[in-house]
Amino acid sequence: VRRAGFFKFAPHVLVLDKRSGKPEFPAIWRKQKEIIAAMSHRKCVYCEVPINAPSAAHVEHFKPKALFPSSAYAWTNYFLGCPGCNVAKGQNWPKRGEYVRPDKGDPGRHFVFSKDGDMNAVKPSSSAAVMVEDFKLKRQWLVAQRRQNVEKMLNLLNEAVQLHREGHEIQARRLARTLLGTIDTPDQAYSAALTQCFWRAWKRACPGVRV
Repeated sequence: VRRAGFFKFAPHVLVLDKRSGKPEFPAIWRKQKEIIAAMSHRKCVYCEVPINAPSAAHVEHFKPKALFPSSAYAWTNYFLGCPGCNVAKGQNWPKRGEYVRPDKGDPGRHFVFSKDGDMNAVKPSSSAAVMVEDFKLKRQWLVAQRRQNVEKMLNLLNEAVQLHREGHEIQARRLARTLLGTIDTPDQAYSAALTQCFWRAWKRACPGVRV
């Protein structure tokens, strides 16, 4: 019904497949892949994995075009996704509400990242929880990659913590501040996970000490 309605609304946008006679969606958004990739610093907007080749970069429709055909050519509906997230999501959409938008506020606050690479939604019955399930954000390889990056970051942070314990507070804060400036940036892979784990470890080891 939605497809038919949209075809009547914008027949110049959709074309009919010669075999099936059904309207199709010409993938004209692929021509803008570089621009869309730059918007997320060539990271998947959902799992923050770096994407190092155009062939591995999917122009992801936040609202699936099969379910929301009127949004198929809406610029605000385009994000860069990795094959893992894009394939897992497919045509899924929450029965109520919508997924957490990657471009609205701080999407990381809806999730809790663990130092072992695992992640969960802050609220078990929220849209974020549905997103974790539908996007397979706890898939094995992804969890392993997050864990490796978090472990490297924590090893560096431990150097700052050791300086603090030895009484070198100024040096400790300077080192921690430099590390935070490296991970809490838009172009850093797994930035949300790294930043959360940084603050938990620092506050636990050096309570009350500002960075």
